[in-house]
Amino acid sequence: MLNEFNLEEAVRCYGPKLFRYVYTLLCDYHEAEDIVQDVFIAAYRGQARFDGENESAWLYKIAYNKSIDCMRRRKTVSFQELHEDTLAAEQNFDAGYSPAVIRALRRLTDEERAILLARITESLSYEELAGRLRLSEPAVRKRYERAKKKLAEYLNETESEAF
Repeated sequence: MLNEFNLEEAVRCYGPKLFRYVYTLLCDYHEAEDIVQDVFIAAYRGQARFDGENESAWLYKIAYNKSIDCMRRRKTVSFQELHEDTLAAEQNFDAGYSPAVIRALRRLTDEERAILLARITESLSYEELAGRLRLSEPAVRKRYERAKKKLAEYLNETESEAF
């Protein structure tokens, strides 16, 4: 018998984690709120397809796909320019990352940030990422290494600016 998806329990258990994940991908507080709501709606509607195995991975996959769809809908994306409402939201939001890390992540492209966070927060293999992104494994590995290097450079810039 398949395990039943419990929406209330899933929201309580995964809501804050999914929000941090989506917020870090999108860098937009309000979009992240909307996407997380959409994740739970999609999960509830698609619970018949849920096999009862690894609820967390299933929800993160939905969140990732919805976040990528959101990024594709954006006409222009500039993570350098922060809007006042985003700055205000950031001050009230603890994403589990330091402000320096959040600023550095925002400087990455959507794809770089998505690959980096999928590897780190979801512990996805290169093979799994390649399947999601419809790329070869070596391409994903190279893009991940580049994104990691850029993030480190951005963090080093932030440290040197502090002194």
